[in-house]
Amino acid sequence: MKVFILSIISIFISMSSYAISIEDARHLWSRTGFSSANFILKDYSDLTREQAVKLVINAGSYTLPIEEIPVFNDALYLKLRSKNFPKSEKRELKEPLHHEDRKKITDWWFREILNTNNTLQEKMTVFWHTHFTSDFIKVRPPYMLSQNQVFRKNALGNFRELLIDVMHDPAIHRYLDNAKNRVNKLNENLSRELLELYTMGEGDHYSETDIKNIAKALTGLYDDYSTKKMKLWYDGKDHSSNVIFGNRKYFGLDSVLDLILDQDQTAKFITSKLWVEFISYNIDQHELNRLSKIFRESNYDIKTLLSEMLNSSHFWSEKNRNNLIKSPFDLMVSSKIFLNFPESKLFKLPKLMKRSGQRLFRPPDVKGWRGGRSWINADLILERKDLLNKYLKRATKYYGESDSDFLELALNKADDREYQFFAIGKAVPEEVERSRDRLKYILLNDNFNFK
Repeated sequence: MKVFILSIISIFISMSSYAISIEDARHLWSRTGFSSANFILKDYSDLTREQAVKLVINAGSYTLPIEEIPVFNDALYLKLRSKNFPKSEKRELKEPLHHEDRKKITDWWFREILNTNNTLQEKMTVFWHTHFTSDFIKVRPPYMLSQNQVFRKNALGNFRELLIDVMHDPAIHRYLDNAKNRVNKLNENLSRELLELYTMGEGDHYSETDIKNIAKALTGLYDDYSTKKMKLWYDGKDHSSNVIFGNRKYFGLDSVLDLILDQDQTAKFITSKLWVEFISYNIDQHELNRLSKIFRESNYDIKTLLSEMLNSSHFWSEKNRNNLIKSPFDLMVSSKIFLNFPESKLFKLPKLMKRSGQRLFRPPDVKGWRGGRSWINADLILERKDLLNKYLKRATKYYGESDSDFLELALNKADDREYQFFAIGKAVPEEVERSRDRLKYILLNDNFNFK
């Protein structure tokens, strides 16, 4: 028995301590969304898998946005909320203001995507954006930007803190009509999605009575534009005691969240969402139970969970490589391995990404983007190629006219066998001789759609 145990330990040590291969490095890079392969292409042979994972996760720690955060005409927004302001004038001013500010925050986020060095944080910001869905048609642009900062701050932080911050932020309340939720006039939209989509998932983990009583606990909340936070209107609050998950007491927003976070199903559901994002569309239930237990015991520390996931045998398994489909966002980010340019406004990326199926700040509905094979249906696969083709043409034209050094760097990478393999898992055929043609071959190759 002792010899058997020692042999198992020896196998584990050997698996976790040997230098990663270029195949391993490519797999880790493609899943974690890093825009530059330099940090790992240069040093991967000196790293173990565990060291590489630690490097990636630590590099994703919170950093402030590089791009200057937009400012809004707060005086005008407050004026539009005034009951003394004529409705005819409100209508005249509201739509142009919202249109301008929607463009402002969209352009800002694309500049941040193109310029940030912390792409894992950006990837997780998009992930939480589609998990806690809101859109800027129904929600004021300043609230959408505020919510984006919540996602950004907590991207790899603590899910407990993220959930609390999201639920104290106005965007989700405005999007799901919880501002209309009052005593004796219940609106269950937010309470239902809080359980079904944000914390526990669909199933028999709760009852319709639980949903109704959580809605009562969320009554009386309103958004205060001056602070961009939710506040409580005492007279609109249901002050009765209610039973939720078998617990009877007086519940408010924070006590409901504490109760939800006390449920093991919450850790399991969030773990399953991250599994699909980083490992596979097929979930191993035994491993899910193990990981969710670790997540729960860490008090919902996202870095702890992600580290366990990326160090797991399931993550490194051959059957779980190149089996996830890149979102349009992932396409843009991963293309930065070759093309690293400064200004999104030069390339009309929001419009191109919208046609490819992903419009940031405007997911399709409360369930967000479906992901998976929905990204490459018959219509969208052509738009994806068009997105990258136009992206490539405009970038190379821009570099050729204004900064030939950047263009030369991109073309040199396209000639490099390691970069070719890192991008598409194989070398460019020898008959593709020109550097520009090699760059085009890589970015438009079908393999570039997968990670």
